[in-house]
Amino acid sequence: MPPRVSFAGRSRIWFLALLILTSGLLAQEDGKRPLRSKPEIAPPSASEQEDKGGYRIGVNVDLVLMHVSVFDKANHFVAGLKKENFRVYEDGVQQEVTSFSREDLPVSMGIVLDLSGSMKSRIDQVNKAALAFIRASNPEDQVFLIGFNEEVELLQDFTNDIDEITDSLDNTIVSGGTAVYDAVYLGVQKAQTGSKPKKAIVVISDGEDRESYYKLEEVVAKVQEEDVQVFSVGFLGQRRSEGLFGRFRKSISEKAQDALTLISEETGGKAFFPDKLTDIHTIVAEIAHELRSQYSIGYFSSNQARDGTFRRVKIELTGKGTEDKRIRYRRGYYAPKS
Repeated sequence: MPPRVSFAGRSRIWFLALLILTSGLLAQEDGKRPLRSKPEIAPPSASEQEDKGGYRIGVNVDLVLMHVSVFDKANHFVAGLKKENFRVYEDGVQQEVTSFSREDLPVSMGIVLDLSGSMKSRIDQVNKAALAFIRASNPEDQVFLIGFNEEVELLQDFTNDIDEITDSLDNTIVSGGTAVYDAVYLGVQKAQTGSKPKKAIVVISDGEDRESYYKLEEVVAKVQEEDVQVFSVGFLGQRRSEGLFGRFRKSISEKAQDALTLISEETGGKAFFPDKLTDIHTIVAEIAHELRSQYSIGYFSSNQARDGTFRRVKIELTGKGTEDKRIRYRRGYYAPKS
């Protein structure tokens, strides 16, 4: 007679079988990769958590402050505009501009470098461009450096000493996969702790995310929440269609380009996709110049509800000579909560 299994014993067997099956399915999920723990970088030091001065969009203050870049057809920055040349709308309702300036404000800025294996042939040029970017920026900027592959690491905390950044860049090791979404999420989070009036990060990557814990929609929500401009430089190579129905669906490179563009545009930044590696030097010079050439426009929202909702902002140019000008700014902010 075959051995009998008690009800309790059978329950345990079925439970173990279900546990093994579930674990296997989870490991196959999302590109057949095992689940990763929530990424994080070291928290800011006590000195970085002191009163920061300036304003943050929609957080703890009622003044909404927008940093606006204005360009002509030749992509040159436009100077000399006045408060009367700007109209601001929040959720379709025109707002009264109460503060206006064009100053070279210092920035709390992060350089976020892809150190995955696919960047190996580019890293020397990228490092040189990163140093050139810092030299072209406001001398009062504070800069931190993040490196990422499948993990995100704070290589250098906030500093205005370029030698410290240089040492960190000289010691980078290129290997592993790419978790660009995690790097953007944590880079924005880190930049927001800075003490300067403006916040920004510059992300340099091959852009094809394969390892991130955070999803694209979570990163977009994060950049909408924080007042940090994101500039992206993506080396995505040849855009190509894949498979028999490739013409009807986007390639990995196209999806990566769309993601970096969406993230950057939500923050008032810009995504660049150079054809040649040497183009990066021109790009970082343009970013540095833009950060030093923006208009700052502030208003007190006519919507007094402190409900934590996302408010869409639209800014238009008006007046003679502004018809052919282009502007860039963050798309909105979260209202404070009671």
